[in-house]
Amino acid sequence: MTEYDSGAYSVHFAHCAAKLEAHLLRFGVTCTDADSIIEESSIIYFEKLGSAKKKLLKFVRKEDPAKVFVDSACKAIERHIPEAKNSFGSHIELSKCIHQIH
Repeated sequence: MTEYDSGAYSVHFAHCAAKLEAHLLRFGVTCTDADSIIEESSIIYFEKLGSAKKKLLKFVRKEDPAKVFVDSACKAIERHIPEAKNSFGSHIELSKCIHQIH
């Protein structure tokens, strides 16, 4: 990942993480749990974007950071709050949350 890509992905992550935090708090998730979910999401997100396989594929196509973020957040939420995957932690609900314009 180039320095530019890394910086752009970091900015994108911060923007999405703020939306995710508001979404989680709106559904009664504690601040501590929301922070843990966001932290785990960041690990998954940057691993996906920085993997050797992805670096090879970047020549073919660019990875959509919003999709990677939603996928990462879904995995983190499922680990922390398994029952949420059928409601506010579902892929569909998180996609709506991240793609909202504020």
